[in-house]
Amino acid sequence: MKKAILIILLLVLAGAVLYFGYHYFQEKKGEETADDRRDKVVFRVEEKSYTLADFDGYVRILNPGRQELPAEAMSQLFDQFIEDKLILYSALKQGLRLTSEEKEAFLRRMTRDYPAEEGLAEKLAADRSLEESLLVGKYKHEKIKEVVVSEDEIRKYYEDNKRDFLAPERVRVSQILVSSSEQAIKLREKLQRASEDEFRQAAREFSRAPDAYKGGVMGVFKPGELPADMERVIFSLEEGRLSTVFQSAYGYHIFRLDRKYSPSLLKLEEAAPRIRNLLLEKKVKDIVSREVEELKATYHWEVFPDNLPFKYEGN
Repeated sequence: MKKAILIILLLVLAGAVLYFGYHYFQEKKGEETADDRRDKVVFRVEEKSYTLADFDGYVRILNPGRQELPAEAMSQLFDQFIEDKLILYSALKQGLRLTSEEKEAFLRRMTRDYPAEEGLAEKLAADRSLEESLLVGKYKHEKIKEVVVSEDEIRKYYEDNKRDFLAPERVRVSQILVSSSEQAIKLREKLQRASEDEFRQAAREFSRAPDAYKGGVMGVFKPGELPADMERVIFSLEEGRLSTVFQSAYGYHIFRLDRKYSPSLLKLEEAAPRIRNLLLEKKVKDIVSREVEELKATYHWEVFPDNLPFKYEGN
């Protein structure tokens, strides 16, 4: 009898082990590791597939600091990733390649700009995704290299957008910075009726601010470029007048308002470089956007948003 009960117990135990073991391994089978997810395809153009690992490498190039990005920013980067991979596919189809001179020139620039990075040239030379980025850049350059902005276009933009070239009220201000309120009060009393030259001499002699060697000249500022409490004091002064003693985290300041500049319209010649850059940037964006739309219509491509670790709705 005891033997029969023992056999039954063993059979029940074995069944439980088999049951729970089966379900445990089924659950483990359904779980994905980080490596599994990285191998999942997120984008395909024709026969070429790109995985989450490829997208991660793309993000690392654009975000070398590895700072965490919100889902919206990641979604925008993925749109850019799609566009660049379409351009890359077209570039390779057309037989566009990087020359050894172009690669070497890029490596020289990088090692010149980042001399402290050991073995940088070797790392870059072995980085396929970086080479692909350079090829995308070359393709874009081929499309936009003939873009120019004419003088007539600059003049028309200036006439149509004059409000954008109104310079606001500005002030030229100088200071003396000392470490005690007593010294600041005595200096201010002494300099109340002093000339500009006398103020500058006192700044060179007593001020401990970095601008002391220039006679205390801080520079020209427009509203919003100085701390709000400091700005209120300075902008309320009349030309040639000194402020009351102003305390900050650096010490005790005496400000002198050297000159006030009324709002004024920039001349066409002054505004031209900025206008040229604005128009050039717009033309380049338009050309690249049109090219991408043509590529999207030319090639078969597909996105796999379920394989992305963030919500992506597409552009």
